[in-house]
Amino acid sequence: MTHMMTQGTRLHLQDDLGQLGERLIRFGEALQDPNTTVGKLTDLAKSCGIKLHMRAVAESGVQP
Repeated sequence: MTHMMTQGTRLHLQDDLGQLGERLIRFGEALQDPNTTVGKLTDLAKSCGIKLHMRAVAESGVQP
């Protein structure tokens, strides 16, 4: 089975991939920013098609 891709289809695909790339970059930058809220991370992840799961764990012991 052969798939034919028109120039319009190619441009649309490139545009979609470019937009996804931009969203992934914003998500990555937000992950590195200590001021980013969990809600914002969740929204950014969702916009990239990522289901974000977070868990908080209390540390025990003496801090150095």
